[in-house]
Amino acid sequence: MQVLDTLALVGEVLSWVGLGIGLPLLLLAFLIRTVEGAWLPIEIAVIEREGSLIGRWFAGGDFHERALRGHEAATADDGWADGVVSANSPARARVGEPPHTRRVILTLGIVFAGVGFVGLVVSLLPLLMS
Repeated sequence: MQVLDTLALVGEVLSWVGLGIGLPLLLLAFLIRTVEGAWLPIEIAVIEREGSLIGRWFAGGDFHERALRGHEAATADDGWADGVVSANSPARARVGEPPHTRRVILTLGIVFAGVGFVGLVVSLLPLLMS
């Protein structure tokens, strides 16, 4: 019985830590998704004008244009570039991959919540065994 009690104590600590960190991270990932919207793939036309690179794209029923940022200009050549646009705001586009912040927060939230759920089940073992 001593081993089962120790296992339940470890499970309870893991459930408090895992669920205490995992559930807020999952909520934060959901809030980021709600604010940003989904990132949709697009093609961006890259042109050179007055010595700087300009990106043009069509999204949301309208044409958009902005100067490429330093790191984007290094990866984009004159021509076409793959990019993503926010579904909530078609004027927000990025050359390359979408930001990974939401994906990292979601993954950490799933891992912590999973550990917390397993810890919760383990902490309930003494109640189920008696």
